[in-house]
Amino acid sequence: MGIDWEGIRRDYCDCGVSFSELSKRYKCGADTIRKRAGREGWKKAACKKGGEQAQPPEEDERTKPEDVLDEHRVLWRGVKRRLVKGLKTSDAKVGLEELKVAKIAGEVLTNVIKGERQAWGLEQNCEGQDDREEIAGEMVCLTLPPGTEETVD
Repeated sequence: MGIDWEGIRRDYCDCGVSFSELSKRYKCGADTIRKRAGREGWKKAACKKGGEQAQPPEEDERTKPEDVLDEHRVLWRGVKRRLVKGLKTSDAKVGLEELKVAKIAGEVLTNVIKGERQAWGLEQNCEGQDDREEIAGEMVCLTLPPGTEETVD
């Protein structure tokens, strides 16, 4: 499985976790994280005393529509990872749980993306809409036990 760059970035930017600590948490090299942080311009936030996480900024950090679309792509990759994990596991119960989580996440994400696109004034092309509906339909099919016509709750 790949490196969870979103998690690493969140821990670094929101709470100021050190590169060495991130390296231990996410099982990758501290230099690898340091280089990516420098390349992408990550800004380290100061933690509150007692290790509490810093509050997220009140203003939306995304300044361009491309930032919003990039974030949507990253979020969909997370849903895809859950789907793949659910399909590849040899434990049927664990696999089904992963698929259910992916299905719910996909449905929620579809609504979030729709709202953000409206808020940012991004045009919804028919092709993009069809893709989301097709993905949601595939997720429903994946959560169906063989020989049934209803989704598993």
